[in-house]
Amino acid sequence: MTVEEFLNEIIRVFKKAGIACAEAEAAQLACHVLSQPKSWLYSHAKDEVDDKVLLASAALINERCKGRPLQYILGTANFYGIDLAVDERVLIPRPETEVLVETALRELSAPASDSACAQGIAAAKQALGVTPAPLVLDLCTGSGAIAAAVAANLPKARVIATDLSPKAFMLARVNLRPYKNVQVLRGDLFEALASLKDSEGQPEELLFDAILTNPPYIPTDVIGSLSKEVRDYEPHMALDGGADGLDLVRRIIKEAPVHLKGGGLLLMETGDDQGAEVMELAAQSGAFREASIIKDLAGKDRILRAVKL
Repeated sequence: MTVEEFLNEIIRVFKKAGIACAEAEAAQLACHVLSQPKSWLYSHAKDEVDDKVLLASAALINERCKGRPLQYILGTANFYGIDLAVDERVLIPRPETEVLVETALRELSAPASDSACAQGIAAAKQALGVTPAPLVLDLCTGSGAIAAAVAANLPKARVIATDLSPKAFMLARVNLRPYKNVQVLRGDLFEALASLKDSEGQPEELLFDAILTNPPYIPTDVIGSLSKEVRDYEPHMALDGGADGLDLVRRIIKEAPVHLKGGGLLLMETGDDQGAEVMELAAQSGAFREASIIKDLAGKDRILRAVKL
């Protein structure tokens, strides 16, 4: 069987199984088993595929047709240009969350003032290779995707990532090990920060420039209606936001201001139908001078942006 025939056969099987992005996923799987980039598939379309590769790929194709997400099968997912290890311990990073990261990087890198003078100083610093050094907290880190993206793009930042799940905590440590500017803590939201100690072993009390989070926000009774890939394979602990999906959202909006500097930024991913309620919660807290909802790439309400008074 040639590479072209191999790829076309995977596409055919995936389409028959009802996989929505059959062509894209088939190419990903083929690249994985052949250990080649996507361009190679087409430049070597007439090459013969080794029988051992065909045999090994059959089991992976079967797993995908049963509903297991391709990212779990391959053991990796790309987020903001970074390859992360993923499995059933953590949610698969989504493109929607990249909008949160893009917003955070833009705002954390921006000058403190809109004045021409401030912009000029910021430009001069950038030209000299001086990068911002913000203190950033990633709550409910899961795979560590948000923390990794911030740490990679703001190498002078100090990033603290937390998660309650011991399984997610262990995987996040693996993904975040390459970043010397990241600490990974286990605990329930802000309670994890209690384990921080300064150089003298005293409790370290921090005020953050930004708190970033993609918490559970799916209503409990909606989880059963999600796609098989999500419902049967992704961790419900990272999905279930309680009766209305806002249990963790309420807690974060209530507790975040204590941990933010004045003018500090809260960016939180939420459901596409929760924008109005989340905005109301931010307003009722009385802790933020401004709040808005940022839309995702599909034009849906997705991220709360709130600035502390």
